[in-house]
Amino acid sequence: MIDEKPKKQDFKFTATKEDNAKLLVDIIAKNTNLSKSLIKRLMLNGSVFQTYKGKRKNARKAKNTLKEGDIIECYYDPNINQDLEFRFNVIFETTHYGIYHKPPGAMTEGTKYGDRGSLLRHIEKKKRFAYLVNRLDREIEGLVVVAYDSKTQNLLQEMWREKVLKRYQAIVLGELPIVGTFEQKINNKFSKTSFECIKTEGNHSYVELELATERKHQVRIHFSDNGTPVLGDPIFGQNNKNRNGLMLISYCLEFTDPITKKLITAELPERRMLF
Repeated sequence: MIDEKPKKQDFKFTATKEDNAKLLVDIIAKNTNLSKSLIKRLMLNGSVFQTYKGKRKNARKAKNTLKEGDIIECYYDPNINQDLEFRFNVIFETTHYGIYHKPPGAMTEGTKYGDRGSLLRHIEKKKRFAYLVNRLDREIEGLVVVAYDSKTQNLLQEMWREKVLKRYQAIVLGELPIVGTFEQKINNKFSKTSFECIKTEGNHSYVELELATERKHQVRIHFSDNGTPVLGDPIFGQNNKNRNGLMLISYCLEFTDPITKKLITAELPERRMLF
């Protein structure tokens, strides 16, 4: 009997000889308690994967069939709203890459539970290829660079660590010195964030940041460990709730185009700045 409200669950199985040429939807339904209508939706949302001859790809089409030995993965989380839609504006673009404005709440790329509403999926629908150069946490608003071919992705990523200026703004809880630098290891990797405190109002500091490295949650960890967590951070810090969400944006990228050798400066619209 089909469960009308299935719980969060992950399925992984290998197609048998009996599954040859059968519809993927039918075989997933046979091996799970998910309805065919839900499975088709999960396929469209990017949470069904099919591995054939070592190549793992999203299986999005209801007409996908199986061959013996195919590895099938299906992931379902009823708590994830796959119907959210976001607008991703292009700040700057060439034939080789684009710099996009990712709004807060939008994923840079999908997870195993789906990629609908993510920046990468948005671009994949418009371009033949899309390759991420950098990423931002879901809560962070800011600039993301996406290459349109693997060669350009490699060129941009090679220069990303030391030759790209990355500027952020943040509002944090507590007082800070006028200037300072955080250096520490995050997941055993060196990280460095420099800051300038522009102003302090009450118990809030308004901070300009420059990232020398780009580790996962880097800014959020640095300020939380300093006892001055970013306002609205749902993971790090205490007593820093904020009804307007996370007060951290990636507002400026500056680098030399690896192909044209021209200086590229991309910034968020002024209306999106924190201060």
